[in-house]
Amino acid sequence: MNIDVVITWVDGNDPVLNAKRASYAQRDNVSPIDDVAGATRYANRGEIHWCIHSINKFMPWVNRIFIVTDGQDPMVESKIPVEIIDHRTIFRGFGQYLPTFNSLSIEAMLWRIPGLNEHFVYFNDDLLICRDINPDVFFPREGHINCHGHKASLLWTETRYFFKRLTGYAHSVNHVQQMMDAAKIVGSSQWFIRLSHTPRPLLRSTMQQFYETHPDRLVQNIRNRFRSTEHFRTDELVYLLLQKEGRLHIIPEHNVLMEYMPHGGLKKLERKLYSVTSPDSHVCFVCFGSLDKADDTIYSRICDFAENILKEEKKA
Repeated sequence: MNIDVVITWVDGNDPVLNAKRASYAQRDNVSPIDDVAGATRYANRGEIHWCIHSINKFMPWVNRIFIVTDGQDPMVESKIPVEIIDHRTIFRGFGQYLPTFNSLSIEAMLWRIPGLNEHFVYFNDDLLICRDINPDVFFPREGHINCHGHKASLLWTETRYFFKRLTGYAHSVNHVQQMMDAAKIVGSSQWFIRLSHTPRPLLRSTMQQFYETHPDRLVQNIRNRFRSTEHFRTDELVYLLLQKEGRLHIIPEHNVLMEYMPHGGLKKLERKLYSVTSPDSHVCFVCFGSLDKADDTIYSRICDFAENILKEEKKA
């Protein structure tokens, strides 16, 4: 199998892009909360350079890396070939829905990247690989996928989130609701896959077949420039379609993922980092979310950790 990597990226420090986003947010009366159009969703502290470096070091078998952007270029260094893909390329024929500031819309169009291989792994730019991994971590064999997460009850989760919204602890636009909505679209009435924030292997043909057969669903997922209650998760949908065909393998995430959001202080961070560096650790995916909210001490410690993981071993 030739396996590509796709990364969606935005430089939220770009004043031109920020002005454009603010203009459309005001026009559309969009909520500034984090899950919709908050600044943290677009912030950039250079995480993509860690991401690219880690793919080069620990996944050297990758065929090509596509970085999907809105007229930007992160200027990364990579031994693996890198190609910058503009939003206009994957939205060709659907230009009326650009510009978009919604990662769910962009994810729904990734299958339209020219030259993209059938098997590819989708990364957010805040993901870091921290140890050698083989292709079968994602694709146990051709046309089959390993996804990291666990099954969850639709009824129980919907009830829980209903009360969380009533008490102000959740917003109607959230990633769990988007997973549940995707499950309902493919006819799952009892359960869905609660996906973790890991790299997500995907099959181009499955995405293409669904969206070309259901063009109304494609428009539903791309017509809003910011996240809304209309959106559903494309990766969840793909996985449940493959589940029906016996081509999906759900792998528990607990041993392979370390996820950290910058709150809880240095002691919490050190415990999290030790879960990666301890001798018996099996963690291979690390996610540092919302680094724009980290104070200088936390950010400096995370930088030290990432640089130590990514440093090249000296040859004897």
